[in-house]
Amino acid sequence: MSQTVTADEVREVLRTHLAEVLYCEPEEIGDDTAFQDLGLDSVLGAEVTAVINSRYGLQEKVEALYQNPTLAELAEHVAQCVGLPQGAR
Repeated sequence: MSQTVTADEVREVLRTHLAEVLYCEPEEIGDDTAFQDLGLDSVLGAEVTAVINSRYGLQEKVEALYQNPTLAELAEHVAQCVGLPQGAR
């Protein structure tokens, strides 16, 4: 059984976590600001990816952040992946 989450829900969870790892306020992270412009490096990217995988039961690789380089894009990607059946991920 797959769970359903919206991109909006994922975006707010990720915004909160990104703010923690980047030592800033959630309001400072725009939906369309590139992660690179926020100072997200490969080490912090691996941490964010681990949170995504743990929270949503996925097996994403850090490359997902480079392929979806903004909060809005990544949230949409994660929401789509969560809704997929286990074998289709």
